[in-house]
Amino acid sequence: MGIPIGTYKRILLVMIEALENIMKHSRKPACIAETGQDSVSTLSIMREGNMFSLCSSNILDNSAMPVLQKKLDHLNSLSKQEVKDLYKDTITNGEFTNTGGAGLGLIEIAKISGNKIGYEFRPLHETCSIFTLQVKIEESRG
Repeated sequence: MGIPIGTYKRILLVMIEALENIMKHSRKPACIAETGQDSVSTLSIMREGNMFSLCSSNILDNSAMPVLQKKLDHLNSLSKQEVKDLYKDTITNGEFTNTGGAGLGLIEIAKISGNKIGYEFRPLHETCSIFTLQVKIEESRG
């Protein structure tokens, strides 16, 4: 498709992080039991000119929304250098979450893309929502 290798690698890395987030944090079985609805997780990649847009969606518990929203808003408030500094600090602090990571996934997405992370929570049931994440990656030149 004529995509420069640097851009291709950034798309691939963001895609892997988005898929890991779906795998680790999706709460589909519990929500299906509560709502009777079956909603699948999704990942899409679109190209518009020199911009690629990766969009992922999955179901998550409403109880997880405030922490996730706070983390995303904080990341989006940082400059590119501040995101890099946060990444370095997080990777070296040795603290791990109960899902096995150090909370690096979203930080890495912000660092790799170099752009703000778009997101949305759509209520599905009183206990769960559909979380959508949108990341834009500009095609690198030369």
